Amino acid sequence: MHEPPHWRDRPQNERLLARECRTCGYVSFPEHRRICKRCQDEVEWDEVRLQERGTVRSYVVQNRLPDEFETPLPLAVLDMPQETDGEPARVYGLFTETEPDDIEIGMVADADLRQLFDINGLPVHSFKFKLPRGER
Repeated sequence: MHEPPHWRDRPQNERLLARECRTCGYVSFPEHRRICKRCQDEVEWDEVRLQERGTVRSYVVQNRLPDEFETPLPLAVLDMPQETDGEPARVYGLFTETEPDDIEIGMVADADLRQLFDINGLPVHSFKFKLPRGER
């Protein structure tokens, strides 16, 4: 029996907890994989914590979405460094409190834990990203 994705990924989504391949150092977030994407081996993984400030590597601003979504809706891919040494994790997420025109590749952004939505009255939390305080 499998857990619903929300419960399976909850520690990663609420603590920016990633997994680092012991063989090649690839950092996976938030997926739980048996096989490493980079070295293609069945490997052991170490849990690693990510910093809450990362660098935007790509982004898109969505303007046409179902009525449940507020638009424009910026979505970005960021590199989030580990709290200790090691490769950064590639993380994707929504931006908040940031004008789409203020987002650019290479800028830094802070992760901010938010309630994204609810499922049958149960809140689902994860991180959104925003310009660091003082730059807004």
